[in-house]
Amino acid sequence: MLDHFKTAIRFLWKRKSFAFLNVFGLSVGIAASLLIFLVIKNELSYDRYHKDADRIHRLVTRTSNRTSGELIDYSTGIPIPLSAAMRQEFPEIKTGVIANLSQAQVYVPGLVSGEEKRFKENDGLFFAEAQFFDIFQFEWLVGNASRLNEPNTVVLQESYARRFFGSADAAIGRRVEIWSFRIPLQVVGVYKDVPSNSDLPVQFGASFPTLIKLFSQDGDPMTMWDQSMDNLTCYLYAPSAVNIRSVQQRLPAFIKKYYQDKPEVSRSLIIQPLSAVHFDQDIRTYTPGRLSKKELWSLGLIGGFLLLVACINFINLSTAQSVNRAKEIGVRKVLGSDRNRLILQFLRETAVITVFALLLGLALAAISLPLINQLMYKDLALDLLHQPMIWAFLLITGGLVTLLAGFYPALVLSAFRPMQIFKNKVNGRSNAGVYLRRSLVVFQFVVAQLLIIGTIVVVKQMHYFRNKPTGMDKDGIVMVNLPSDSTLRIKYPLLKSRIEAIRGVEATSLCMEAASSFSQYQEDLYFQGEPIKRDFRVTRQLADTGFFRTFGIQLVSGRIPFASDTTVELVVNEMLVSKLGFRDNNEMVGKLLSFDGNRKYMVVGVCKDFNNLSLRQALTPLVISSESSTYEWIVIRTERERMQATLEKVRTTFSSIYPTYMYDQVYFDERLELYYENEVRISQLFKVFAGLAILISCLGLYGLISFMTVQKTREVGIRKVLGASVQSIMYLFSREFTWLILTAFVIAAPIGYYLMNQWLAGFYYHISLGWMIFFLSIFLSLVLAWITVGYKAFRAAVVNPVKSLKSE
Repeated sequence: MLDHFKTAIRFLWKRKSFAFLNVFGLSVGIAASLLIFLVIKNELSYDRYHKDADRIHRLVTRTSNRTSGELIDYSTGIPIPLSAAMRQEFPEIKTGVIANLSQAQVYVPGLVSGEEKRFKENDGLFFAEAQFFDIFQFEWLVGNASRLNEPNTVVLQESYARRFFGSADAAIGRRVEIWSFRIPLQVVGVYKDVPSNSDLPVQFGASFPTLIKLFSQDGDPMTMWDQSMDNLTCYLYAPSAVNIRSVQQRLPAFIKKYYQDKPEVSRSLIIQPLSAVHFDQDIRTYTPGRLSKKELWSLGLIGGFLLLVACINFINLSTAQSVNRAKEIGVRKVLGSDRNRLILQFLRETAVITVFALLLGLALAAISLPLINQLMYKDLALDLLHQPMIWAFLLITGGLVTLLAGFYPALVLSAFRPMQIFKNKVNGRSNAGVYLRRSLVVFQFVVAQLLIIGTIVVVKQMHYFRNKPTGMDKDGIVMVNLPSDSTLRIKYPLLKSRIEAIRGVEATSLCMEAASSFSQYQEDLYFQGEPIKRDFRVTRQLADTGFFRTFGIQLVSGRIPFASDTTVELVVNEMLVSKLGFRDNNEMVGKLLSFDGNRKYMVVGVCKDFNNLSLRQALTPLVISSESSTYEWIVIRTERERMQATLEKVRTTFSSIYPTYMYDQVYFDERLELYYENEVRISQLFKVFAGLAILISCLGLYGLISFMTVQKTREVGIRKVLGASVQSIMYLFSREFTWLILTAFVIAAPIGYYLMNQWLAGFYYHISLGWMIFFLSIFLSLVLAWITVGYKAFRAAVVNPVKSLKSE
């Protein structure tokens, strides 16, 4: 055993370039597959750390048209009293709700009068029932959630407590205030930070009775069954003795008893396992960067293929060196080594290379991990001490690589016959070996070209997103969040007039949301006083008259409503005109619309369609009207040349009018980029993996051209003696590889077309798969292959023919 190990090390040391190519190729494949393994492992671990995670579920509401069955809404939104009613009707299970606050300013009064800290928080802010903390696992440092049954209380995670008060102990009993109207909350508990692999990042949990208290101004919230809160989510815990299916079967009766559904709407509650929450692509989670199961499968296949391609390199490089080892094998056989012992020796040599490759692969993965974390919005760690699954992955990978990469070369080398070896008749030109090596190179380039095609398609689609006309202007626009307190709202007109007076400001608008937004306010539609609402809903944009100029939205008919919040005039888009059956936009002007069947609005204008959602979705019917009580943003269009100087003046003006409210600006074009953050990550991953596949495949080509130059040494010498030029000899070597790559393209092109066509089908607006995409793929593959082959072929072509023929 030790003798074989020494022999392996000695052989590798003598052929350093061979050893380097083998170790480097395998290490790149191992590093890539290890990183992909960490990503997949992380995605599958979301919220699995909770005790009895398999018994935790989420309620999902499905709303559809009772007549047509058409889906109207699919969300986690529920009425406020649902959780309490479920505890009454289903005492055998636990229920708890949370409501996301989206964003808020947090004020921390100091111990000394006049000292105050202010924070702008965008994530992790929730209202939560005390029962929610009984369902999920939280490690309490100080206090607990029992007092969340009281209004005006809050629990914090440790990092928030440290940021607000310095420590967890110092936070207990202290007060924080949220929003501009300063709701006071007393800290009653602090728990350890929520792990990064959670779709429930409750970092700040205000008591649910506080939310009920806020809604009590409009009546008793515990009787409001006729409206659902989109940001309110209910979770269930079913003990082992409870059959969750029986609970699901009783939910229709629960809906019938409590919900106040209209005759034309059908609603159902679906119990969804916690394990399915992270992969539900139809409902947004509170954490960025999640991948679908389809994407995880794709990543897994890419990781497996990259590792397989690296093993193919080893096979090609090992067989290319077979002639150099022929005499060693002949001597061993004459001295009594049988074939099985030789196979074991070569497998041990492969194992040595694999161990070096594993170590280098680990190092490469560790170096690349920060980049992957930044790209994927993850917090992955290569912790060998506390993650035994990484050891299992490395051991299994090492074993598979040793067998895959070493077994065939071992069979080839151990099959040489001593008599043929000593007569110099070993040339490795058996048809089976040649065909296998060619097939392996074809497979390598099928994988590489599939990744190249995928990369080109994803990049072109992203370019299409950024440059497709959307019916509005997105450049030079900044959104500034407004305080919502009623005493501060009265200054909105003053703020707008002051900002409009700043040099460099072209237009402003007060609105509930931007022209394109994740959160869409949808309502039922009644037309011309009809008692029955239409079978589709409309998106309602609430904004003042400056909205059209600020976003560059054009009217095609009628006029802009009068500048008054009390007006009952509105503008609709062309899609709504079409939905209502009108062919001429002018026919729509003067018609009456209602959203509740009572208050009527007159259509005074029709605007051109613009994409108020991402380009994954089709245009929706839209109405634009004013209602100042809903405004949350002031949107500002600036001259692009003086944008930064203008925004500094805007900041100063805002702070002078609202000195106690933090200035918080968002660039509109950057906000739109969030629509496609997942596609951006995919395009970056494709670029990385396509580059690795090309690199490894070119190493494979280098291995095969090395094999061919050894086998054709005498042939090249004879050709040169007979007058062949360097160019003709280079063509001799390049011709075969060109055909191999073209064969790979013939296989990869239809597969790539099908796969990318399926991916593009997820977007309502997308590019077409034209011939240029496939031309670029084959062109890039051929150029890189010619460079790789050309280097080795040129070296073979310029060798002195005397040296080539010396062994004859």
